[in-house]
Amino acid sequence: MRKVVLVLGICLLAAPVWAGGGFTLFGGYAQISEDAEAPGVGARFSLGSDRWVGDLTFTWYQSQEDVATILDYDDRIQIIPTDLGIRYLFNTNGSLKPYFGAGATYFWVNLNDGKVDNAIGGYAILGLNFGHSKTRFFVEAIYRIGSTDAYYRINPDDNDMGSMDLGGVGINLGVAWGY
Repeated sequence: MRKVVLVLGICLLAAPVWAGGGFTLFGGYAQISEDAEAPGVGARFSLGSDRWVGDLTFTWYQSQEDVATILDYDDRIQIIPTDLGIRYLFNTNGSLKPYFGAGATYFWVNLNDGKVDNAIGGYAILGLNFGHSKTRFFVEAIYRIGSTDAYYRINPDDNDMGSMDLGGVGINLGVAWGY
């Protein structure tokens, strides 16, 4: 049974490559809010042609302590953005393939002491693939933007509430298979 599950998992991960797309693993470092930056890891599934590619990207950023959220509250925060967008690849026959893209971001937001709403925002990327084969390395700059409401309970009848900005500039480095 374990072998069947392992083979099925490998097939699911490789399916985008067979369908004219790709699979990407990366590490990065990004601004997750106005007052916090964090290292992270991610995976991207891509489908498309040699120039236009649709992407679904999952990124996990390490939680950060003592981050200013709203008013005078410091809290531990973790952001897990999920991006859905499109990229345009230039110079598809060369060993250097620059690209740019944009799309929507859903921010999964966790606070330790307060309550927070998950948020919808956007992102833009600018990157460069290196290599001729189906396995290539890449580097990209990403900018995410979003806003959410955070709540802190003062007493049973009163809450402090405020808006908190999410996202910022980041960089990703990794390896891509396919397209």
